[in-house]
Amino acid sequence: MRNRLLPAAALLLAASQMAMPAHAQHALPREVAAQAQTVFDEIAVSYPALNVTVMQAGRIIWEAEGGIRRDADDGVERDYNAYSVAKMLTGMAFARLEREGELDLDVSILEIDPDLPETYRAITLRHLLSHTAGIRGYRGEADWRAFNDLRCEMPADAVAYFAHDPLIGEPGAQHVYTTYGFALASHLLVEATDTQSFDVAMQAALGAGYRASTDHDGADKAVTWFGEVSDWTEISLSAECKFGGGGLLMSSRDLAAMGADLASGEIIPLNAMDEVLAPVTLSSGESVTYVYGMGTEREAETGMRYAAHSGGSPGGRSFILVMVEPQLVIAATGNADSTRLDQLALPLAEVFLGQD
Repeated sequence: MRNRLLPAAALLLAASQMAMPAHAQHALPREVAAQAQTVFDEIAVSYPALNVTVMQAGRIIWEAEGGIRRDADDGVERDYNAYSVAKMLTGMAFARLEREGELDLDVSILEIDPDLPETYRAITLRHLLSHTAGIRGYRGEADWRAFNDLRCEMPADAVAYFAHDPLIGEPGAQHVYTTYGFALASHLLVEATDTQSFDVAMQAALGAGYRASTDHDGADKAVTWFGEVSDWTEISLSAECKFGGGGLLMSSRDLAAMGADLASGEIIPLNAMDEVLAPVTLSSGESVTYVYGMGTEREAETGMRYAAHSGGSPGGRSFILVMVEPQLVIAATGNADSTRLDQLALPLAEVFLGQD
């Protein structure tokens, strides 16, 4: 990989000059673009490479590329690890299959794969997609490293790592965030679509709307960096065994386009969104607003609906924000575990909503 490093100051100047594609420069008032650039630059100085794509009504209205250790390949079209944002995309695939009557999310997952452990009989896909199945999460750094070091051809290979561990609670009793639960959901998606890989399963569910690919050793993607700002070390990581729980690669443009499909009603009809994305209720009566692999909410004051997810790991961060009513999508990708990217997306949303 070529590493053409620029001094920080010169690179920031270059970033400000190249951040706006020609089609986007004419789409926004100059002052709005300048405000957005200022927000972006404040975050970009903490990343080797950082990219953001903003779409409204299905078209790109603004993009930026920055960072202080970029190489020639970095940018809005470059694939980066999306990490846990993959959960939202996987949830969208299940939502599409449910909408088309291809899948019942409320039956036992043993009806999809009878060979799963009997202890999973009370688990449904809806449990898995809301982190309420009772599947454990990481037990610590050693567990995370052991799972990360695995190499998996299929989601079933990942499931074998944890399938015989006891549940941490009854399905539907508690909300515990777990990448393992989404590795299991990835396996069930392959089984339900009768396909031979996770990528093909996602294509079967989303068609041409699936714009990602699974990670693997030697994948053509952005360099991943570890360490403190300006003292990074290049590391080699593959998140492949996470599949739909965190093992997808995509660019900020492709991530934004997938978010735009959700905002437009392509995945869930707009007139059914409140019902479909309604909170799930635990056995205790507590409501959980994380459904279909995404955090969702309708603001009480404005009535605006949105969905979002973050991703992060040694080696990178990502974020997607989908605001339904204004049809606004903000997607960001970076290649270090640096500043949280909600701190980029939310201020950008204020800038772009404020232009109306």
